[in-house]
Amino acid sequence: TLACITGGIAQAFYGGVPREISSKAYQYLSPDLRRITADFCRKYCGTSPE
Repeated sequence: TLACITGGIAQAFYGGVPREISSKAYQYLSPDLRRITADFCRKYCGTSPE
């Protein structure tokens, strides 16, 4: 829980996660979680996680 809160604050403060890191993390997700993550990012962030 603390890591999630800290990560959210750091992302807002520093302007996001570098594409290199987020792309690598995205590769570890199952196909279902990739779809859910992509849908969330498109709806709430206006971007694609890939």
